[in-house]
Amino acid sequence: MTKNIYASTAVLILLLVSFSFKLALGIGSASDEKQLTELNKKAVEIATESPQKAISMANQALKLAAELQNKKETGTALKTLGIAHYQLTNYRQALEYYEQSLAIFKQINDYEGIASNQNNIALILERQGDYSGALKRYLESASIFSKNNNEKKLSTILGNIGEFFNTLGRYDKALDYMRQSLEIDEKNKDSLKMARSYNTIGNIYLSMKDFKTAITYYRKAEKINKSFNSQENLSTNYNNLGAAFQGLGKNNEALDYYRISIELSRQFNDQQGIIICLLNIGDINMAEGNLPQAMINLKEAQRLSNSVNDKSLNVSVLTSLANLRIKLNDPDEAITLLNEALPFAEKTGSNILLMDVYEKLSAAWKQKGDYKRSLDFLTKYRTYSDSIYNTDNSEKLNRLRVTFESEQTERDNQFLRQQNIFSQLALKRQQTIRNLLIIISIIVIVFASFVFSLYQGKKRKNELLAERNEQISKQKEELNQLYKEQFKLNETKNKFFSIIAHDLKSPFQSILGFSELLSSEYEYLSETQRREAATNILSVSNDTYRLIENLLEWGRTQTGSARAVFRAFNISEMVYETIPIFQSQLRKKNIAITYDLPPLLQAWADIDMTMAVLRNLISNAIKFTPSGGKIHVQALQSDGMVKISVKDTGNGIPPEILENLFTFDPKVQRTGTMGERGTGLGLALCLEFMELNHGIIKVESEIDKGSTFTMLLQPLRKVPLN
Repeated sequence: MTKNIYASTAVLILLLVSFSFKLALGIGSASDEKQLTELNKKAVEIATESPQKAISMANQALKLAAELQNKKETGTALKTLGIAHYQLTNYRQALEYYEQSLAIFKQINDYEGIASNQNNIALILERQGDYSGALKRYLESASIFSKNNNEKKLSTILGNIGEFFNTLGRYDKALDYMRQSLEIDEKNKDSLKMARSYNTIGNIYLSMKDFKTAITYYRKAEKINKSFNSQENLSTNYNNLGAAFQGLGKNNEALDYYRISIELSRQFNDQQGIIICLLNIGDINMAEGNLPQAMINLKEAQRLSNSVNDKSLNVSVLTSLANLRIKLNDPDEAITLLNEALPFAEKTGSNILLMDVYEKLSAAWKQKGDYKRSLDFLTKYRTYSDSIYNTDNSEKLNRLRVTFESEQTERDNQFLRQQNIFSQLALKRQQTIRNLLIIISIIVIVFASFVFSLYQGKKRKNELLAERNEQISKQKEELNQLYKEQFKLNETKNKFFSIIAHDLKSPFQSILGFSELLSSEYEYLSETQRREAATNILSVSNDTYRLIENLLEWGRTQTGSARAVFRAFNISEMVYETIPIFQSQLRKKNIAITYDLPPLLQAWADIDMTMAVLRNLISNAIKFTPSGGKIHVQALQSDGMVKISVKDTGNGIPPEILENLFTFDPKVQRTGTMGERGTGLGLALCLEFMELNHGIIKVESEIDKGSTFTMLLQPLRKVPLN
């Protein structure tokens, strides 16, 4: 009895010590659980946009979940690791993480986790060519979401299955699943998902070469995406529309849509979207015989593909370039490109890509005159071609068998129905009733035909009237647009003449006056007076040159001839190239200029326009900073933008001038601290240049303390796959 009491007491003491130890370390506390949940939540949110960062956070969550023995959060962290590796195209690692996550969710009967992992595994199996395994996983996922009435996720899975059958060429099943997905989206009024369904249905009709129907569905998706200002989805829309118009042989319309798609893709740095459009444009130029332009398109696609981790896309780019080289009778370069593409094609496991590479290698070696190697690659091409042909044949035979069995069953049912009808007619047949029915039927048919004819005629007239009204409306809009453009051109012309009449006349009078003084009174002037006159001529000439330069640049923006050419450039290099032109002015006013420029910071804009804006800002800073003052140029990346600021210790800007600073209001023109005159165009030109580069310019100023002008430019950044 005493021993039992001692044993119980010892166990109780051990439990209390263990509890105290855990409490001291914070193990299993509510704060740890909250931290784990938040960590997993954040990792899931950034998994598609910043996969590397998500991997780091998910590994932290996985470690913490193991310490807390939290299986659900462990499964979530493993699933997030799978998503991040999928974005990085590390499909083998992604599959391993999904399978581990699936096993844990099965242990705890978390149906949503099970279904999500099944869908994710199916995506990878489909990429690897395991179509039966992928379909099984898709259907299991759909069944789980259906049983749990999770319509939002069920719609997504049905859409994935529709795309899966489109890949297999089973367009009937693809359309069936897409319509089921669309019905759910329409019921839940989920417009963005409806747009995705319309786009996928358009892709199915595109695969069927029914280009007109495909365009109809793409237009529906475009309308929704425009209403939500979904630029990334619109980029995909326009690429698909380009493919549809290319299929119809309307290459000009196709090129227009591809170019719009490229512009939108550049805004989000969607390198894959740009590469696909460039490949399509290159194909059009090759088909039309414009081989130099095709080379430009495909070279740009190759340059971009080097930074994209997508082996299938790399193979497509290299194969297209090789095909162009063959057309240009350059087999050596074609062989080099194809040898580079071959390892990528082998890693993808795609027989179609391998077949394409072998076919082009055979053609290149034949063009080079090496018929033995050409035959070797042709044999490999035929081996893969026969394999695909046999697979396709087997699939076609299965479809024919199913179709035949369905038709045979329908014929049997129809025969039985006809027998039943004939039996009933034999029992009730009477001559009078039959004749009466025939007469009534004829009357009904004639009357229905007459009514239908009237309806069709009226419908056609209404359609013609609507078309004419629409044409008149479009013509009216075009006339209004032309009137606005003409009015704007007249305003531009008037502004030109006003500046030429007012601002150019005065400096030329000064130049002529000092020149005349030097010419007529040269021998009577002292050396100091001569130097002062020459200095004044130089100063007025420099001001006049900047006025003319700004005038011409502003005129180009107003007439629409100025276009931004976007490319990446280094900020510090641009600033260091700009400063030397102001050295004489800085020395004259004894102004010190300092910098804070990260050496590797880059922006995405037109470098010439950006330099023009920077020149104007530095010139203004010098102009309004007194002798002995300071100017500081700083660059940094913050809030998703590259910021370049020019800060001076000048006089500052009065509030009444500040609100109209970027306009042509004469009130904003002021003289500098040493009487320097302005052009009246600089800051207005800066504003227009920044708008052309999708940027912003802003100013902060305080009287007697100085001003800070800041440019906000688009950064150079990588956008992950969707």
